[in-house]
Amino acid sequence: MQEEGKGKSIVTYAMEYGIYLGLFLTVKFAVTTQSTRFVALNVLSQVLLLALPFVVYWLMRRFRNEMQGRAGFSQLWLFGIFLFFFGSLLSGVAEYAFYRFIDPLYLERLIASVLDTLGTLSRMQDSPFLEVMREGLEKGGAPSAIEMVYQTILSNVFFGSLLSMLLAWVSTLRKQKINS
Repeated sequence: MQEEGKGKSIVTYAMEYGIYLGLFLTVKFAVTTQSTRFVALNVLSQVLLLALPFVVYWLMRRFRNEMQGRAGFSQLWLFGIFLFFFGSLLSGVAEYAFYRFIDPLYLERLIASVLDTLGTLSRMQDSPFLEVMREGLEKGGAPSAIEMVYQTILSNVFFGSLLSMLLAWVSTLRKQKINS
């Protein structure tokens, strides 16, 4: 994994560029959590979600340029996986602080709101499934702050891996068109 010349590995580049992705994910998380209070932030949250592939593609291009264009599909994909891992670690710190100290009841309120919405919008008003979920929530069934952060990191890495695979493929296609 060590590259010749500059002496940096893919992991080192992913750590450096992961700071940018982590800050982006932290801003997206902050906007998303505040969109429950300010409806106008819902639009911004969706825009940030749609901007994520462009941010990752930009970071992949910067990495490929640092490698003098020699980064192939597998290197770009691996870089993307590491990028999401390190970015998620950084945003996970902010998420943990929010869930644990700033608004400890946020998850419980969010789950209760989703259950109420399910009950009113669907034909499940008298569903035993919803009743069991409400009872579980009342008995402390909401995930803890660290469980939520762990779940977020895992899902970011999984979906980031899929996105990185697609973007690495697009990036290598574009590189092939430029070379031919």
